[in-house]
Amino acid sequence: MLETLAGRLKWERTGLGIRVVIPARLDWWIVPAALFATAVIGVDCFYLFNNLPDVGLSPLVWICIVIVLIGGVVFICWFLWSVAGKTILAMDPFELKLEHQVIGIECDSRRFATYDVKCLRYIPPVYIYAFQTDTNPATSKIQFQAKGKTIRFARGITEREACALFDRMMEIYKFPKNLESDSAATIKAG
Repeated sequence: MLETLAGRLKWERTGLGIRVVIPARLDWWIVPAALFATAVIGVDCFYLFNNLPDVGLSPLVWICIVIVLIGGVVFICWFLWSVAGKTILAMDPFELKLEHQVIGIECDSRRFATYDVKCLRYIPPVYIYAFQTDTNPATSKIQFQAKGKTIRFARGITEREACALFDRMMEIYKFPKNLESDSAATIKAG
């Protein structure tokens, strides 16, 4: 049974590990974007259905149809992720798994050995360029190094949520603090 960890995060203990559900952050501008996309698709469909018998299927009409279809699919995917997307972090002493789901359907899944996860940290939100006094909460995230790559997840997480998540993760496995100490330890041992 999922319990509240902090803020939006829900968690449960699973045998030797934990499972944490991190919902996608709902952006405030999704409503105007949805209205705009609906208006564009509606106007385009209205124009095509009213003028199709007169114009026929010229190359320009086909280009418009393809653009509207591709744009519509991209918008629907983005909208669904914003409204019903979530990242599920499942971790035990041996493996860390990140799974992205939209409406309960798995879209992406990545697995990492816990001993390979290094430099786990919270990245705070950046300042909004025009104001420089306020931050954009959607730009915060968690990041770590694994398999020679930087992995980012949990966009829009707050510092309080990240600290609570790190505390639970550290109960399962003591992650190294940074890459420099790991490489120094490797050089001395080798």
